[in-house]
Amino acid sequence: MERFRWPVPSDEYIRQQLKEGDNSSIQYRVERYKFLWEEFGPPFDILLVGGIPSMFALNELQRSYVNGNFMATVLIAQAFIEQSLAGSYLIASEDYVVERGFAALIEAAMNDGHITTELADMLHRLRKMRNPYTHNIGGMGKRSYMRRLFEMELTDPEDLVVEDAKFSIKAVVDYLRLGSPDWNPENYQWSEENDV
Repeated sequence: MERFRWPVPSDEYIRQQLKEGDNSSIQYRVERYKFLWEEFGPPFDILLVGGIPSMFALNELQRSYVNGNFMATVLIAQAFIEQSLAGSYLIASEDYVVERGFAALIEAAMNDGHITTELADMLHRLRKMRNPYTHNIGGMGKRSYMRRLFEMELTDPEDLVVEDAKFSIKAVVDYLRLGSPDWNPENYQWSEENDV
């Protein structure tokens, strides 16, 4: 069977749709951008041991959150953390640690002193919150989205994914801060005038 393709509207029609979408969501995106700024600060240079995939993940994490792609934010946060944790073991030629999965990777990093117990707990929480997004755990099952929504006493299903996205960003930032303790407002001079 031959694949069909839908006819594409004109460039002007598409521009108008994008403009209307941008105008209706600008204030929401400004608020989300401010949250990211509070967490990450101004643009910075940092060595990412997860390599190019972690660089892509960090960039896409921020863009996804600003644009309201909250589930993507959660999934990308885990991808970034897993790539980053694995990177240090791959550099040390300890591939066997990486091959055991994310939970084992978190435990190994904690036991080896690469991350704190508090950060390991946060990463395990991130790992578990991701499961209902990637596995079909329906109904009110123990690890389902609806169970989490009910336990957090939220009524709007979108509220949980928004909170998960914020938590995921904080997990990424806490991971980065642990590896770069000098990355803070006291050690970084930035102003709007100098950023032009």
